[in-house]
Amino acid sequence: MRTKLATLAFGAFLLSSCGGGAEEPEVTVEERLAMPADPENGRRIFRQCAVCHEVTPGARHRVGPNLWGVYGKPAGQYADFSYSSALKRSDVVWDDETLDAYLKAPQSVIPGGRMSYAGNSNPADRRDIIAYLKTLEGEAPE
Repeated sequence: MRTKLATLAFGAFLLSSCGGGAEEPEVTVEERLAMPADPENGRRIFRQCAVCHEVTPGARHRVGPNLWGVYGKPAGQYADFSYSSALKRSDVVWDDETLDAYLKAPQSVIPGGRMSYAGNSNPADRRDIIAYLKTLEGEAPE
């Protein structure tokens, strides 16, 4: 019995080493963001963001600003929210690339900003969140 298990284990090892250790090619930010996104999954992931951010048009801000209609707009779009000086000084426009970088590591995009979010290292999650944020525009729902 031990011999059979050892043979199976060795066979699995050989199969796992097939391919010569070829690595997956690097994907650029543009290529990654061009991949299909799932805004519904982004909405589910966004629930953790909803602790600080509202996404209903006209709703009051929470700890963070309301994110309704944020996509494509300059950072700091709401006059009635007290943004950090760092964010006010930034020339950031919330597009695919800036949102991807910000969701990955907010402090690297706006050093000195007040967002106390460590970031999301999963590129697919970030892509889905961005797809969800893109749906938050237009007329206010009834």
